[in-house]
Amino acid sequence: MNRIALKAGYISSVIGIATFVLYTFCFIAILVVNPIFIWTNFENYIMSVQTTNQIFKHIAMFLMIVYGVCFLIQVCSISEIAVKAKKYFAKLAELFGIGFLTLISINYFVQLTTVRMQVYTGQTDGLEQFIQANPVSGMAAINMLGWTIFFGLSCIFAGLALGNTKIEKVIKYAFLSNGVMMFLGLIGYLFDISVVVFLCMNLGMGSAILIATIPLCYLFKKVIKETFI
Repeated sequence: MNRIALKAGYISSVIGIATFVLYTFCFIAILVVNPIFIWTNFENYIMSVQTTNQIFKHIAMFLMIVYGVCFLIQVCSISEIAVKAKKYFAKLAELFGIGFLTLISINYFVQLTTVRMQVYTGQTDGLEQFIQANPVSGMAAINMLGWTIFFGLSCIFAGLALGNTKIEKVIKYAFLSNGVMMFLGLIGYLFDISVVVFLCMNLGMGSAILIATIPLCYLFKKVIKETFI
């Protein structure tokens, strides 16, 4: 086993937990400081952005990029503890994880740079399809592709790469559950069922990922201690 890979997995798990906790704080802060925003049209969106506090929204987006990096490191480190017969699943988890990180990073980076700067300077021509808040925009679709299909598949294969010890089973079933919820979220998005998207992509995913990542953090630390100390 590669000690550096295991340490990277442990550190990325700790940071991943922290990002989700901070994201939850930002999510609550957004609801507290601003009225709930529901997309109606482009003009109302621009007015809302220009007249409400956007700091917590931008912090939350940045945190999700950080989480995406941490998740990819985690699945790469899982391949170090996977038995030989299951390393193929770990490799697939890595590949889909790369797709996940790429897609969501494109979306959030565009929101934090191009969209933010154009809205504040008033140069909004042609911007509508780049706004994530617009549920029928191209950028929203790219983001959902990353979270539902690529993240879902990466979680499923990461779960299949794990063994059958008690702690690995907890992580495995949490990852598998999250994969299922991501696919349900995809169905909700395709058929415009907002409640399904909200429950699966927010409450469901948040719970499953924390249930998977906290014991994963412990697992990496345990393997490091047993193997190298």
